Amino acid sequence: MTVMGKATPDSAGASPGRDMKLQFDHDDRARALFVVALKKKTNFGVAKQLEQRFNQVIAPKLEKELSRPLSDTNRDDRKRAKTALENEHLYRVWGCLTFIGQDMMWDCVETILSHELPRLEANAGYYFDRNDKLGSLELNPGLPLPANIAKTEIHRQPGGFCFERHDRDILSGARYNGGGMMYTAGKGRTSIAGAGGGDFVIEKIRERFPGFTPKRILEIGCGTGRNTPSYKRLFPEAEVTAIDCAAGLLRFAFANAESEGTGIHFKQMDLTKLDFADDSFDLIVSHIVGHETTHKGLPLMIAESWRVLAPGGVMFHLDVPNQPTYMNLFNQVLNDWQVRYNGEPFWMGWADADVRGIMTKLGVPEDAMIAEALSPAAGGVSWFCHGGRKPLDTEKSDAGKRKAA
Repeated sequence: MTVMGKATPDSAGASPGRDMKLQFDHDDRARALFVVALKKKTNFGVAKQLEQRFNQVIAPKLEKELSRPLSDTNRDDRKRAKTALENEHLYRVWGCLTFIGQDMMWDCVETILSHELPRLEANAGYYFDRNDKLGSLELNPGLPLPANIAKTEIHRQPGGFCFERHDRDILSGARYNGGGMMYTAGKGRTSIAGAGGGDFVIEKIRERFPGFTPKRILEIGCGTGRNTPSYKRLFPEAEVTAIDCAAGLLRFAFANAESEGTGIHFKQMDLTKLDFADDSFDLIVSHIVGHETTHKGLPLMIAESWRVLAPGGVMFHLDVPNQPTYMNLFNQVLNDWQVRYNGEPFWMGWADADVRGIMTKLGVPEDAMIAEALSPAAGGVSWFCHGGRKPLDTEKSDAGKRKAA
């Protein structure tokens, strides 16, 4: 077990000039903007043309053969649509451009890191070594890493999330942070600068559960901690803990939180086997983690979250809304491409998962359950959100039964 620092009161504050944000020079920004433009052209230009072809030619032909309309929720129809689209020249063009765009994105990140990594490493080292830490970083070198994360280059990130060169390495976190900014910008969701999601989560929780003020907050699968500081800023009196299985991501997350003046406790842990007692937290959140799990791991993640949630507490997980309920047949086929060619092995497994059924088996009350796509009050991108509020009269002894289930 490796521990870097003990938590102290939030007195040290952020350190000017020691931020963990990528700094783009002129050429970096030009490359990044080109990659984002290519991704947008592919996602909103070529894909739109392909969808028109599907709706006007391919779907009518399939429906004539079947003597019925195609169904967005029929998996056999998804297979039929996939086979038909794979024979289309435009589909192959879209696939090639998407694959090339992802390669170019990571190449761009590597170019930026060729001059930025030494500065980021020096800044991270400063936060690792200083005596007046705001939060803490606890690593577990002996942790058995989940194979779906350790042996997969998710998003085709070079080396994957668990890549490490030494025991202070932040490279995987720096890569993920850079790639994430360009990827979301290419989807039309944010600018290159990126944005956190904590405000959105709290907005929705306050809509559903007015007056809720957590004192103990846990983010699971925090990655590079992009969203984690939001919870400390929104609830400055709360103790915020964040876990992930990838040490390199956690090191980067810790340094970033310290640079932003937020005291957060980061711990290396498997989200399907949380090392916390029952009823430990008032609020448990995650951001786009469920689709990175497995058929076995997703129910365990939800069960563990519910187990360590205190009575009266709220569980709120946010993820991509790629379920057939929210996504038409054409886009389901495009999403299926992610499984085979973009390091997203559970992308469609997540889409087809019965999240509501999983939560019902755990005892999440129907009248306090969330399992639907939600959008910000001001408008914008929707996210599939699931969770609920734990009854105040929940017996502690039931937690072990839920975990076993």
